[in-house]
Amino acid sequence: MSNAAVNDTLDHLFRHEYGRLVSLFTNRYSSHLIDKIEDAVQEALYKAAKVWSYQEMPENPSAWLYRVANNKLIDFLRKDNKSADWEHHEASIIEKETTELELPEEKAIVDDQLRMIFACCHPAMKPIEQLMLSLKLLCGLSIKEIARALLKNEEATKKAITRAKKKFKVEVGELRVPSDDEIESRLSLVLQVIYLLFNEGYKATEGDKLIKTELCEEAIRLGFLLTNEPNCDKGELKGLISMMLFKAARFPARMDDEGNLLTLEYQDRKLYDEEYIKWGWDFLRQSSVEETTSAYQLEAAISAYYTTARTYEVTNWKTILGLYNRLVEIKPIPVVQMSRVVVLSKVEGPARALEVMESIEPEIKGNQSFHALKADLYAEVGNWAQARSFLQKAITQAQNIAERKFLEKKLQDWIGK
Repeated sequence: MSNAAVNDTLDHLFRHEYGRLVSLFTNRYSSHLIDKIEDAVQEALYKAAKVWSYQEMPENPSAWLYRVANNKLIDFLRKDNKSADWEHHEASIIEKETTELELPEEKAIVDDQLRMIFACCHPAMKPIEQLMLSLKLLCGLSIKEIARALLKNEEATKKAITRAKKKFKVEVGELRVPSDDEIESRLSLVLQVIYLLFNEGYKATEGDKLIKTELCEEAIRLGFLLTNEPNCDKGELKGLISMMLFKAARFPARMDDEGNLLTLEYQDRKLYDEEYIKWGWDFLRQSSVEETTSAYQLEAAISAYYTTARTYEVTNWKTILGLYNRLVEIKPIPVVQMSRVVVLSKVEGPARALEVMESIEPEIKGNQSFHALKADLYAEVGNWAQARSFLQKAITQAQNIAERKFLEKKLQDWIGK
């Protein structure tokens, strides 16, 4: 296997296995060991990167990572054998070392992840800490990715995660799926974690890929995993799954053969994944059974209109704007308001959209997407000087290579206009 293929496989394994292994070992040992568990899983992945670069990958890489991470964790504990952690776990470690160590069955892993999802959203922690901890432990996102997802400063994000881990060790104890009432109170945070994970995959913070498919697949997998718990299988969850499926259906058409970004207008719709679209409709219909309309259901409906329009030109912009008007009432955050502005420009024109941009500018002024959108709107009204100025600001902030290339090409096309 080539180095590139190994790296792609490792990236997929990291995103897919990280949360599974952290959940499994936390339930197997203790929430008190969360730092050591993370270290052990990361060490196993690092070893895999080294070994598999010159050796054939094992038939069951998940089981290999599990065994290596477990051995690393035992080594960490033995070296720290004066600690309470060691005394608490010595007997169980000896017992486990005398038996053949095999990866648990999938059902057990699913149960561990369900417990971990709700443990990360423990009420002892602030909602923002719950989100950060979930994205770190369950999803394996970096500090930079988490900071970007939550529009936070990196250093502040790092400190908040450290605080959240301390609370996790003290408050959580044994992992468990909470009672019915507790599930209802924590579910909205759990869904937000999955939503943010998908968004990071849909438009990656950094790197040479615009789309991190493995992150989106992991978000969809976690969504499906929650359907195993009857008290989670509600309209909100089904709306979220529907939205992710409709967006994921467009992945094959979002980049050309050379890796260049293609906007919705230029995508080959014959490449859209029909199976994902079918599932998207199924989940959207199921979410509509409930009387209350959720933000996720509205976003799913918006994604459905984008994805199923026969051509870009016949997209039903007026209906989409109506959905965004309702969504802004439920979820009046700057990112949603900017998405609405894009649609507003199609219905009422770019000049009107620019007026609305002024009202949300104080909240999101320094954001790259804000500068890029403002550049496009100024280009549409023919103010090329302002368009180039805002586009240059967006380019300086772009950390993703594919996105920066797209913006730089656009700037070249605008020179002389």
